[in-house]
Amino acid sequence: MRGARGGTIINIITAVAFFGLLALGIMWIMKTAGEAGQQYTTAMVQTQDKATAVSCQMNLRTIGQNLQMYAISNEGFPANQQELMNFCGNTRLFRCPDPNGADYIYIPGQRGDMSDTNVLVYEPKPVHNGKCNVLLLNGQTAALTPEELKLALEVMRTQRR
Repeated sequence: MRGARGGTIINIITAVAFFGLLALGIMWIMKTAGEAGQQYTTAMVQTQDKATAVSCQMNLRTIGQNLQMYAISNEGFPANQQELMNFCGNTRLFRCPDPNGADYIYIPGQRGDMSDTNVLVYEPKPVHNGKCNVLLLNGQTAALTPEELKLALEVMRTQRR
């Protein structure tokens, strides 16, 4: 009788240890899966943000190509944004595709003999990781912080005087 009771206690302790280890293993798996899911979600959001920024830059490049064609045909850039939009024919190009994006702003009055780093078109809101995409006079796009954009616009204003 005494041996049977001892075996029962050992069986209970073994069962408690087994189920405790099993629960610990399940908790570890759930924690690891949760961390992996969070990393995946973060990566997907970052990828979507990058895709939106690239789409915005592609809009600006397309506007830049239209500006070049306009300048060749008319020996200069459009007098205002509406004239440029009419020439492009697609007004969706003139808005950043980011849900928080704004309409692009065209800066008229530029000439081909001005600085290549002059801003032709820019987005006023820094929706791409705190930066604004801009189209430069040389046809390149860049991502500037609001401070860099403000400085670039000030430099352009002083050149016009």
